[in-house]
Amino acid sequence: MAQFIIPKRDETKEMRYQMGYALADLAYEYDRIIAVDADLRSSSGLHIFEHFHPAKLVKVGIAEQNLIAVAAGLSQEGYIPFPCTFDAFSRRFMDQLYVTVAYSNLNVKVLGAYPGLFTGKAGATHQSDKELGLILRIPNLTVIEPGCNLEMAQALRSSVEKPGPFYFRIVRCEVEYNEIFEGYKFEIGKGVTVCDAGADVGLVCTGYMIKTAKIAAQKLAKKGIGVRVDHHPTLKPFDRDLLYDLAKRVSCIVTLENHCTSGGLFSLVAEALAAKGIGVPVGAIGTDPEDFIHTGHVNDLLYRYKMTSDDVVEKALDFLNQRSKV
Repeated sequence: MAQFIIPKRDETKEMRYQMGYALADLAYEYDRIIAVDADLRSSSGLHIFEHFHPAKLVKVGIAEQNLIAVAAGLSQEGYIPFPCTFDAFSRRFMDQLYVTVAYSNLNVKVLGAYPGLFTGKAGATHQSDKELGLILRIPNLTVIEPGCNLEMAQALRSSVEKPGPFYFRIVRCEVEYNEIFEGYKFEIGKGVTVCDAGADVGLVCTGYMIKTAKIAAQKLAKKGIGVRVDHHPTLKPFDRDLLYDLAKRVSCIVTLENHCTSGGLFSLVAEALAAKGIGVPVGAIGTDPEDFIHTGHVNDLLYRYKMTSDDVVEKALDFLNQRSKV
């Protein structure tokens, strides 16, 4: 086994490393868990899993289509495979995911590492902000984007306990252990209200952007604006009931996602509201769907794509001002 640095569990907040530990924990309980690596284990965090379970890691090399095909074969032999590569490389195995895995409803749990902006300086071709437009349209596939390490670990366990194909978006960067509330329990297909301090603005977020939503809510509260923050870790199936409850109570909604503003969370929200004929205005925080995602320092990228908490506040205030003039 190659010698990679193993960060201490109680010292790292990076979700990729905590994922490696969480998956290793599960492998002690479920002896049929197998990780499948496409030569990125030191970047994705799978090297931590390998450290504890070297015999349970299958290495397929830089061959993403084979990654999914091997995982499909393992699932048909009764294993619970977790194939892992960069989220950006999902474009390479989309046919295998759609036909081989999802069409056959196989028990494959795909780990998409480095989604969106938060990848450090890995390079523009390694960043992914448009993949949900495809992934969310695959039948049978459950899609999860956890917002903190507690939720990530709980979601991994849920995927082991529920047969069928899953896709996870696992960020590289540091996140808190718990961004939700004490005693939180992840449920597949369920969103959760993180905070509710009034009925002026609804912030609907997923994944890493839960942190930004909470900060924006605090800033709006200081301006006397009541905000409810709803977090949707499961993008498919999407919790429309929670959204409809929010839409009844607020004057406007702003979505926040680590993805472009087409094909992901904003699209899910807009489609759900349109289906019910609900006319609540919705603004979107995310990257530009017409721009190839840039690389650079994360703070510069957040500023470029107007994805900071100040941008959320500005968009919410613009909506409220427009409403007051009607």
